[in-house]
Amino acid sequence: MALMALMALMPLTTLLHAQADRGQLRDGNRSYKKEKYDKAEVQYRRALEQDSMDYRGQFNLGNTLYRQKKYDEAARHFDRALQCPDVDDKQRSRALHNKGNSYLKAGMENQEQGMQMFQQAVQNYQDALKLDPKNEDTRYNLAYARRLLQQAQQQQQQNQQGQGDNKDQQNKNQQNQQNQQNQQNQQNQQQQQNQQNQQQQNQQNNGQDQQDKQNKQDQKRPNQMEQRKQDAERMLEAVKNNERQTLKEQAKKVQAVGSHHSDKDW
Repeated sequence: MALMALMALMPLTTLLHAQADRGQLRDGNRSYKKEKYDKAEVQYRRALEQDSMDYRGQFNLGNTLYRQKKYDEAARHFDRALQCPDVDDKQRSRALHNKGNSYLKAGMENQEQGMQMFQQAVQNYQDALKLDPKNEDTRYNLAYARRLLQQAQQQQQQNQQGQGDNKDQQNKNQQNQQNQQNQQNQQNQQQQQNQQNQQQQNQQNNGQDQQDKQNKQDQKRPNQMEQRKQDAERMLEAVKNNERQTLKEQAKKVQAVGSHHSDKDW
């Protein structure tokens, strides 16, 4: 289904009541028919400098902007054409039709704003049909715009559902990460507690070893003192024995001297 063409340019009539530059309007129309849209745009703008509320100038400028794919700006000039005085229903219907085309094209090129643009196009086509119910081109474009709007709405619902699913998955992932972090924290705390318990046990063992060593040393001290005492007594006994032996030897010497008799008379 293709978009129907724009409504034709508004030609000049012999009875011109507006003050727009008729020469510039004619030049603009000739340039438009030759598809020199940028040149036509300049000529229509010059014509509108004389009277910005000229319907033909605004309508035709909107057309040439549309041909240059300046859809947003084209829609603004079609809207200005609708605000011009002394506009009949036929003219209003044509401007609404082309305004709808501009929004429809803008939505097709901008997916982010597509649904909003399609809604505006549907409204413009409906308003145009109220003024000209027999216009089959407008009716055709309205059906096309509604189809694109429906597709955009379905796509938005799918995106929202996908975002919801992604959000749920993200929440699950975050919860899993949090659970893993909590488990890791518990393991770290348990390891720290085990290390503290091990350190305390080591300290207790070291203290017990120190105590046992001290007890052994304390047990050895009486034995050592007893040994020393015994050694001292033996040494003392040895000294006494030596003294006794010495006295005996001296006594024997004295006896020997006393029993020796010398007959020699000095």
